[in-house]
Amino acid sequence: MTKGFGRIAAEEAYRATLSTRAAKWPGRGEARAEPICRPAFTPGFTIGRDASVFTIGSCFARHIEQALAGHGLTIPTLDFRVPKAELWAGTGMITGILNKYTPLSMLNEVAALDWAEGEERRFLIQAGEDAWWDGQLHTTEMVTLERALKRRAKIRDLYARAIDGSAVVIVTLGLVEAWFDREAGLYLNDTAPRALVERYPGRFQFETLAPDAVIAAVDRLVARLHARNPAAHLLMTVSPVPFARSFSGGDAMTANAYSKAVLRVAAECAVRAWPHVDYFPSYESVTMSDRALAWEDDLVHVRDELVAANVARMVAAYVEGEAEGAR
Repeated sequence: MTKGFGRIAAEEAYRATLSTRAAKWPGRGEARAEPICRPAFTPGFTIGRDASVFTIGSCFARHIEQALAGHGLTIPTLDFRVPKAELWAGTGMITGILNKYTPLSMLNEVAALDWAEGEERRFLIQAGEDAWWDGQLHTTEMVTLERALKRRAKIRDLYARAIDGSAVVIVTLGLVEAWFDREAGLYLNDTAPRALVERYPGRFQFETLAPDAVIAAVDRLVARLHARNPAAHLLMTVSPVPFARSFSGGDAMTANAYSKAVLRVAAECAVRAWPHVDYFPSYESVTMSDRALAWEDDLVHVRDELVAANVARMVAAYVEGEAEGAR
């Protein structure tokens, strides 16, 4: 793929398509398309077998990091621990509290590394007497102010160490339905809890992010990550996981199609604008594979086997000394 947008000579376009076997759309029964879709891609960098990889993103990112750890790579997030009582109800994945869904919440967490000590209290919203909710985490559980600030410090330390020490940062973009806290002047990571909406009338607003806002947020995120660790590469992906519920007023399937289309465009813009950024087509692989093989029965979560297949292709392409057969 040529970096950047713009016109090229017709002769160059013909050379590009004729020299790329995957440039032609696959037909029925071709191994590249069925039953598991395996889009071709060209890695722009490689990393060592003992490299550290930092993952930022939604629940799909959590499954990616688990699979990457199985290949021997160092995954800083897997050392993060919180009490199970603080996790989103029903989940057993400890790192799930780190889930990031919108590009603006991802940007908030990285930008906070440059804030003055104590300024991250802006992330916390009081829900009762010494009961606080962190609007940048994936949790419905309230904790004491002391606990909230202590946890905030741990997350800040994790992000600082992981970004500074990782050879690759994988960013998995999740969705574009966002919630804004007018008092803090910040976008939240998750849906504003109904109890807080009722406690603070008029404080929270819902927004379906416009394409230009998403593209700009992703670009600022890449810029901040690069400024902090210029040696790190960035692997951009889009989570195939849809949101379980849309607040836009329409069909969740239609709203999700818009969300993923905008995120895919933003990822493409980042890849074409920044030489150290690659795109990995896990989104295309999952959404264009046989549905029975791709999805759990809820049609929301991706089957572990397909996550593993995609990570195997990623490792084969990007990790030095790995076999190419998985690609």
